Amino acid sequence: MNRRNLLRSLSTAAVAAPFSTFTSRAETTPWLKLAVQQYSFNRQLRSGELAIADYPKTVVAGTGIKALEYFNGHMEEKGGDTAFFKNLRKQTDDLGAVNTMMLCRSKTALDAKDPAIRAAAIEGYRPWLEAMKILGGFCIRVDVRSPGDPEEQKKYATEGLKALTQVAQSDYEMEIVVENHGNHSSNGAWLADVMKRVDMEACGTLPDFQNFKEYDPYQGVEEMMPWAKIVCAKSKGFDENGNEKNVDYRRMLKIVKDSGFNGYIGIEFEGHHISPVEGINATKHLIEKVLAELEG
Repeated sequence: MNRRNLLRSLSTAAVAAPFSTFTSRAETTPWLKLAVQQYSFNRQLRSGELAIADYPKTVVAGTGIKALEYFNGHMEEKGGDTAFFKNLRKQTDDLGAVNTMMLCRSKTALDAKDPAIRAAAIEGYRPWLEAMKILGGFCIRVDVRSPGDPEEQKKYATEGLKALTQVAQSDYEMEIVVENHGNHSSNGAWLADVMKRVDMEACGTLPDFQNFKEYDPYQGVEEMMPWAKIVCAKSKGFDENGNEKNVDYRRMLKIVKDSGFNGYIGIEFEGHHISPVEGINATKHLIEKVLAELEG
């Protein structure tokens, strides 16, 4: 499918999809704001069916959601390209949308044992901090998922995060978030202890509903919520009743709500049997349904 046909099919799906009462509910529920993660379109972006420049209008037209998240893995060659990000910002402004955050991967480990490697990782994040500043966002997500002794890695993760957060704040007025994203970071208690050690307002967490592997996901999200700046509502598939097959959204969103969280819940759809727009809308409608139950 070429890009033109893809966009036409997404627009058709948007018209056909029944728009819900989510917007009016969200306006009276300050703790909940929805965003869409760019990785939801991973296959389409990597194949060239969808261009990065078309991502904002595809999301807004197809889902009605006007908060956008990014992933630097889809545009690594754009690091430092000020004109590209200024143009992307103009497009989102024209749509009445906002850009919130960027998932960032790094070739060097922020939690490496060697201080020189940690320093190199910080330098590697600078182009993406600048990009998100241009886009009008407030943070980037980084990893602390190196293998090794868990207690030793806490020390290196703490040192790396403190140093990066200081740079992000002083040079870019940006914040840093850490996701449960492999190795020790997929242990909620381990990551919570790292956050206690970092102890910086501008450094927080990004709890992902489905990145805990062997660790209890509900316990993990609850342990991460005190530092949460964004939440990732990951979805992969739905049953005949519209429930996510891998996660109990009622239980998970109650944990999020009860924590006092006030921020964006980013929808990240990773399913393969329906289109990204359909998957995002299915997740949106499930969240709305659960929200109605939680609000009583």
